[in-house]
Amino acid sequence: MQFFLASPDYNQTHFNLTKIRVHLSNGVAEIYEQHQDLLGKIINNVVDIETTLENKLEKVKYLVQDGVFVVSSKISILSNIEKSETSVYIYAKRIKELNPKNSVDEIAKEYQIKKDLLDKEELKTEPIGILSNSKIYVLRQEVEFLEKAVSLLKSMKA
Repeated sequence: MQFFLASPDYNQTHFNLTKIRVHLSNGVAEIYEQHQDLLGKIINNVVDIETTLENKLEKVKYLVQDGVFVVSSKISILSNIEKSETSVYIYAKRIKELNPKNSVDEIAKEYQIKKDLLDKEELKTEPIGILSNSKIYVLRQEVEFLEKAVSLLKSMKA
């Protein structure tokens, strides 16, 4: 199974995966080889992938913001034998790989910088204009995303 993960500033590809687990707003979808074609929306949630390399199970976790995923079975054109292969494509506004090697302090610092920017922007803006201000909207989304990343990393390390 193939896995393609992309955002405006992040791109990742994995091959020979055994399972992809996508956390959606209305439940969890587990994708295996030969899965039916599927389309869904991921709302600021988690994607887990698993692969077996040299008899060792490896897991990678990603946090995605406003992502969509597509599961597609296709016929391979690279060989004479028709064999179907399952591919999963995820496109998101923002992606953060979550693993124990990530520094919680580094992401917490980034969170604090964005939070301070949001607070300053909200103070500068008239109360009636806060809801329609696109800069505040984007900053709020970034703050929520980073807050969730910090929370997930802390729970992984505990």
